[in-house]
Amino acid sequence: MQEQQATPASGQKITSNHSFSQHTAPDIDYFLRAELRKSAVQEVNVDTFLAFANVQQFWDDPEWNQMFETLKTDTTQVDLRKSWFAVQQFEKEQYRPFCEWVERLVMLINGFKQPSSRAVKFLPLGSKLLTTTPGYADGSEVNGTSTKIKPDAVCVLEGEANEFGNWFQVLVPIEFKRKPPPEQESPRTGSTSSAHTPSTPKRSRTSAKETDSPAKRAENASSSHTPSTPRRPRTSVEENNPPAKKAKHSHIPLRVTSRALDTTPRPVYAPTCDDIQLARYTMETLAAVGDRTHAFGLAVNRPNVTLWYFDRCGAVRSHPLNVQDPHDDGFLSFVKFLSALVYMEDDALGFNPFFPTETGTKRVKMRKDLCEISVKISETGLASLKLQQQLDRRTGLVGRATLVYQADLWPQGEGNGVPVRAVLKLSWQHIGRKSEYDILKTLHMDPEASQHVVEVFDSMVGPTVSSQRGRFGEPNPEVVDDRALQYTVSEYLSPVTELSQPFHIPHIGWSVLQAINFLKGAGWFHRDISVGNIGFQLVPNCGGAIVKLLDFDLSKEIGSSSNAPHWTGTLPFMSIELLEVPKVVHKLGFEVEALMWTLLWIVRVYVDGKEEYDGNHPLIGWFLDYRTVENVAITKKDYLQRIKGFTNDWYKGLELQMRSLARTWHEMRDGQRKMRIKADDEHLVSDSMYGDEGFQEIENWMLDAGWNVPARRCTCGTHCARL
Repeated sequence: MQEQQATPASGQKITSNHSFSQHTAPDIDYFLRAELRKSAVQEVNVDTFLAFANVQQFWDDPEWNQMFETLKTDTTQVDLRKSWFAVQQFEKEQYRPFCEWVERLVMLINGFKQPSSRAVKFLPLGSKLLTTTPGYADGSEVNGTSTKIKPDAVCVLEGEANEFGNWFQVLVPIEFKRKPPPEQESPRTGSTSSAHTPSTPKRSRTSAKETDSPAKRAENASSSHTPSTPRRPRTSVEENNPPAKKAKHSHIPLRVTSRALDTTPRPVYAPTCDDIQLARYTMETLAAVGDRTHAFGLAVNRPNVTLWYFDRCGAVRSHPLNVQDPHDDGFLSFVKFLSALVYMEDDALGFNPFFPTETGTKRVKMRKDLCEISVKISETGLASLKLQQQLDRRTGLVGRATLVYQADLWPQGEGNGVPVRAVLKLSWQHIGRKSEYDILKTLHMDPEASQHVVEVFDSMVGPTVSSQRGRFGEPNPEVVDDRALQYTVSEYLSPVTELSQPFHIPHIGWSVLQAINFLKGAGWFHRDISVGNIGFQLVPNCGGAIVKLLDFDLSKEIGSSSNAPHWTGTLPFMSIELLEVPKVVHKLGFEVEALMWTLLWIVRVYVDGKEEYDGNHPLIGWFLDYRTVENVAITKKDYLQRIKGFTNDWYKGLELQMRSLARTWHEMRDGQRKMRIKADDEHLVSDSMYGDEGFQEIENWMLDAGWNVPARRCTCGTHCARL
């Protein structure tokens, strides 16, 4: 394998789940290792694995058996297989002979009477750099999130082979393992060989490193993998907590969650460096297409080939298949898998039927993104969406993999009437959670909701991971933290940072505080208030701005329990209490504190709506050592005690007010500390700080500061002016 190479512009790769901070290659391996371990990689026998293709009738055909007998004795195939096994040098020398042999097998398979669904080609690579998919936020590529890596080999559509050069063209990524020592070689069977015996360590493109107990402790402060907003992506630490000491961070915040104790027994599985590398390839394969639900992979460790399947909850792998002896069951199973690539339908290969190609069910060409396509979103009506611009993309393997597009919503069908500016969000949500659509529909039963929270138009629930894995032939496949693909269509809100004048800050603060109060009255906590989850709507005619909360994926009904992980928020904006005790019961004051941190962030980082890119992020310490989020809490407590310097030059007129807000919160914390000493309870969460009393104190502070009255009004005199 070849070393990973980053683009000169970034120097480092931001992991596909960490679009908010830049990490070295070992960090990518770290979170993939954690994901593969925590996702309980399932091992199945090869017949179960092959059931996914749903072409058993094809394999039962007598002519298939006749074709297979011819294939086994084909002299060209035999010679090519021998050439592959004759290679004694580095693994890279195996790439071409292996692909040439497989190409011959595919050609013989294509001679079967049944018309194939697609023509495929296997390409040896090893020295070809493929650019990874960058993160997106606010419709733009996140700075520094692109790098280049060298996969070993790939399977692509035959028509894409000559122009191959991008991850979106990959059907199946292939990872070669270094040949193990003789004592570790697997027996020549199609179903034996330990699933947990790692291959010989070798130099990896993203050499994995285990970490010590701090990282393990951080697993209790895990996070989501995807943003639930069309604005600003966040980074997760739920199942991936890379070593912060090796991380060079960007200016963008991370999202963190607190996860309830999970007592579900999981099989012991220790991913090898090669498993991690294959997962890395698959992660990019899924990210590049966007609407792909799952992907297959091949791990080649001569004489064995292992079949892999990856989805948003983890992975399924076959037993190693010995392919050296054509009379062995492993060889037959491998040929069946190759035939499945040629004959199975697009949805079995992971292409989402919700976004069909113009030509119907057959995918004749690969699609880099979804822009400019139209999607019918109503089964009974005429409503459709025309996707216009990618706003947000989360490219992780295990997780929500949120993908957000700005779109034109045509209620009566495209071309009829006037379109509504909307947002389409796709994300893999835990099935135990109430959907964002249902939450927003419930909230909007109160007419006041339109002043505080984003409006929602439509939704659809796609396949669950368990239903996908049901195609493996198991009646009730066990999937840890099962997810379903959900589509939500909501109104488009402009990013709150576009309200960039200093007089906007008080209006934003007051508006969000009232939104928090509205949600409390409705019985809900938002639980992810941050820069990216606040937007605004312009009032027609008067030019006024109505500030609203969006992104309710992680919201929770007050007093409810949940079988899904307990999401908490975005790291720089999270309550200190949540950072110190991730499992603490969520309180009203956590929402208020998140608002305070959001305001402090904006006035120190943004200049006229743009983040400062001077290379010296003033608040970098808010998420510097996020392996142990307690350190972030300490840094944030220190920040509250600053004497001055809470704003940059753009917002310097607000320095005294922001200083006063920070000190007010610090004094409230000091009062809680005294209560803890008196009660001899270091984790006491006081109502005077995080309950109704604390909310009232901050509201009174805003009233005294005049934040409830817009400093500049719109033409109708009711709203805060946009400019």
